[in-house]
Amino acid sequence: MHPLDPHAARVVVTFACWNVFVHYGLTKQWARDEGFSEADAEEIAHWDMWTDRFFPGNRRKTKHFHFRRYGAVGCSDAYLDRAVREHRLGYLGIALHCVQDAVGHGPLGHLFHLPPIDTWARRSDKVRRRTEDESRRLLREYRRSAR
Repeated sequence: MHPLDPHAARVVVTFACWNVFVHYGLTKQWARDEGFSEADAEEIAHWDMWTDRFFPGNRRKTKHFHFRRYGAVGCSDAYLDRAVREHRLGYLGIALHCVQDAVGHGPLGHLFHLPPIDTWARRSDKVRRRTEDESRRLLREYRRSAR
């Protein structure tokens, strides 16, 4: 099943706190705040959350989705470009996931990806603020470019 198949089953899977709280809840709120409709915000949050389920398993094979050192920011930019070019909110959700994990996991997340790293409450105010700022930047950039 392709992650952007419109007929794919909508499943919200419970992950660590970061995933549910950031990749779904906060992403949806930030998208609404940035002017997306409720339905579009839901679509973006769904695919942000879905990224871990679609690209699971071996960290070496999925490192570019989660870790700055392995290109998560570049991966985010590529998915944002594709989202704009193809007018697909699912790709925007994947772009958000990449940048949120790049910020949230920090520079050593690829070495020490322990459960506390995925807990919003345990991240510093600086990391939380950067996660929000980068997420909102992508959302604004999509809206500006997709017109």
